[in-house]
Amino acid sequence: MEVFDRTSEYDPNIDAIVRVEARRLRTKLKAYYEGQGAGDPVLIGLRPGSYVPIFRWIDAQPAKHREEIGATAPARICIAVLPFVNMSPEPEQDFFCAGISEEITNSLTRVAGLNVIARTSAFHFKGSSIDIREVGRHLGADLIIEGSVRKAGEQLRITAQAIQAESGHHLWSETFRRELKDIFAIQEEIAQTIADLLRLRIPEAHVAQRPPELNLSAYTAYLRARFLIHQQSPEALQSALEQLRTLSTAFPEYAPAYSGMAVASGLLAQFGAVSGRQAYPEIKANAERGYALDPRSGETCTVLGGLRGWFEYQWDEANHLYDRALELQPGHAPAHMFRAMALLCQGDFAAAEAGLRRAMELDPLSASDCARMAYVHYLKGDYSAATEHLQRSFELDRDYPEARFYRGLLQFQQQHYDAVIQSLSPSNSPLEIGLIAAAHAREGRPSQAEECIARLRQLAKQLYVTPLAEGFAAIGMEDFDLAFLRLDEAVEDKTNFTNLIAVEPFFHPLRADRRFAKLLKKLNLKV
Repeated sequence: MEVFDRTSEYDPNIDAIVRVEARRLRTKLKAYYEGQGAGDPVLIGLRPGSYVPIFRWIDAQPAKHREEIGATAPARICIAVLPFVNMSPEPEQDFFCAGISEEITNSLTRVAGLNVIARTSAFHFKGSSIDIREVGRHLGADLIIEGSVRKAGEQLRITAQAIQAESGHHLWSETFRRELKDIFAIQEEIAQTIADLLRLRIPEAHVAQRPPELNLSAYTAYLRARFLIHQQSPEALQSALEQLRTLSTAFPEYAPAYSGMAVASGLLAQFGAVSGRQAYPEIKANAERGYALDPRSGETCTVLGGLRGWFEYQWDEANHLYDRALELQPGHAPAHMFRAMALLCQGDFAAAEAGLRRAMELDPLSASDCARMAYVHYLKGDYSAATEHLQRSFELDRDYPEARFYRGLLQFQQQHYDAVIQSLSPSNSPLEIGLIAAAHAREGRPSQAEECIARLRQLAKQLYVTPLAEGFAAIGMEDFDLAFLRLDEAVEDKTNFTNLIAVEPFFHPLRADRRFAKLLKKLNLKV
């Protein structure tokens, strides 16, 4: 208000002057450091999405000079490992190249004090020819790792290099010519070399040693399945599950196979492709087996935490496992995200928001994290901020299902019922159809609401439909007896979204009924 001479009525959602001027400042700083400021010892930056300036020494300086910049703690160094380019004769080796990038990323997440950009965001630039400095600006990264892989039979040639994002200067480059069996040693060597580069800023930087992989064949098979899991379509997840079942039979002591199966089954349940109750026994067995085989993995801790919270409602145990995952791998973005969402179910909005901010810092181009941050703001009643984060999610993935559903809930609470119908139609998602039915009911169109319910029942003859979908419709139609019946069935079916009923305003019309407290008790949530 003072800097730009605005009154107390100033609304940043209408007047974009701050964003416009910040963008101009970033442009001027970029031009300066590419020109007359190229030799400056100190670099001043303003990351996208933030108005807090960052001051960095380009070269190592005596500690006493560094302290003169200010008394605040130095910003964390942020590093991104881009997908290594496949230079192999066989194009299908993409999964192997992606696996190398991910394993280096995972190793670096174990370095305390280091921000490591998550796979989702780093792989956003796969196949692009964008300038490395632009990549750094998009990701908020100080250091970019990129490379290439050529695999021919049992021979490997891996080239890796570290580039300073702000200047584009190469800090390190090396080519490894080894046999395929040496892949684990190469990955560790690259990660440790990167950690050594950071010693001036993070004196304690070192990569914690992980137990060596048991078998190259197991590792390669796991990479193929993980490649499918990241695609997240029901078909790819089912294929990954089949491959991992075969892998676990051949190598029964290989922990990643079990955690991978738990993740694939959990995603199928989350997407509504299968009933959570149907998937639960396999998820439980695999999550517990993976953790038992490797309790010092942030991944196995996170996966077991997901089981304990979302499927078994043991929220304290889930929080303990997430904390343990972050002790082992401070930069593991999924652990931050899952922990935040578990805290959200328990009504701790402040901690959930802080956790999601940390997850977004590590995964800035994640459409799902943007959507979940929008959902937190929606729950807090900050509809303007919720809309802004939803828009960002759609910019990253123009039809992201989770964001689309959250937008429908937001529009419903704003009583924009026709907007709900317009934004969610046409849809084959049961929960979205249920929400459309509720919107029709609120607009005084009961026959169209009934048509939606009939459509859900017809759909249930072909595939799994969560009872929660009809529960949504019943709440909109104010048929609360039917609503409680369907919600009770949805809890029994372990529909993930029921874990949010304590905080989701759509369910507020039910709160005064004693049956609502019974539902919360089943989920081990506070009234």
